Amino acid sequence: MIAHQKRRIRLLIALGLIIAAAWGVESISTQALLTHHALPAQALAVMPSPSAANDGNRLAHVDGCFGCHGDQLTGRVVFNGWFGTQIVAPNLTRLAHQETDAQLAAAIRYGVNRDGTSVIEMPSKEFIKSSDSDVAAIIAYLRTLPERPDLVGKTRWRFDGRTMLVMGLLPSESTMVNASDRGPLQTPKSPLELGRYITQSHCSVCHGPDLSGKTIESSPDLRVSIVHYSPTAFEHFFRTGEGQIGHGTGTMTKMIRSRFKYLTAADVDAIYLYLRAPTRPS
Repeated sequence: MIAHQKRRIRLLIALGLIIAAAWGVESISTQALLTHHALPAQALAVMPSPSAANDGNRLAHVDGCFGCHGDQLTGRVVFNGWFGTQIVAPNLTRLAHQETDAQLAAAIRYGVNRDGTSVIEMPSKEFIKSSDSDVAAIIAYLRTLPERPDLVGKTRWRFDGRTMLVMGLLPSESTMVNASDRGPLQTPKSPLELGRYITQSHCSVCHGPDLSGKTIESSPDLRVSIVHYSPTAFEHFFRTGEGQIGHGTGTMTKMIRSRFKYLTAADVDAIYLYLRAPTRPS
């Protein structure tokens, strides 16, 4: 009888701890999801123009908008949890008709929704490096799209996703943005400056800020890899994803064929020139 009571007490204690943990996760995650973040004083200094829309289409491909938001930009599930959590990259054709330029720019570059809450699963910490003119061009392109119905449902949070949020595995994007990384007003024209701009805003996420590679991503040192490429071979690489023999490019090949093939010839030349330069602008 005494042993049975002890087992019952231990079971009740365990159950109480589980309930307390679940309540804690629910409470902390709800606070994180509802926390309001300050909107940037000036989200965009260069205003979108209709003439920029064509370039905005190209830049939307380079930045991977179609990969997360779907082929028609009508929304896509970007994360599915084990117990029902579903994070959705929203329908941009709808948001483009509902939000101002400043609100769209704040979500893209600062990870802040129009209501002040944080975006989740949006690489704003990288997009903050984009120039105002590039962001404005993307917004101008989005404005040309007819509004279409949402392809998927809305984001929903369950215990698994909330636990990951509390653990920092699904961080609030606005807390990851470093405002001092904000890009220039205009995309640079000088080849060396343009090469630096493109590598810092697109290559550094995998290869590091100094482009020397990251162990965790098994990414190479671009300063070393570039010596194996002539300008012609480098251009071919960025058009086809076919690297030099003996140089593994699995992830990069996928990135080129889905995104970076949309870089212009001038962009690719600038990257090559910047990586081969004896001294580089800082």
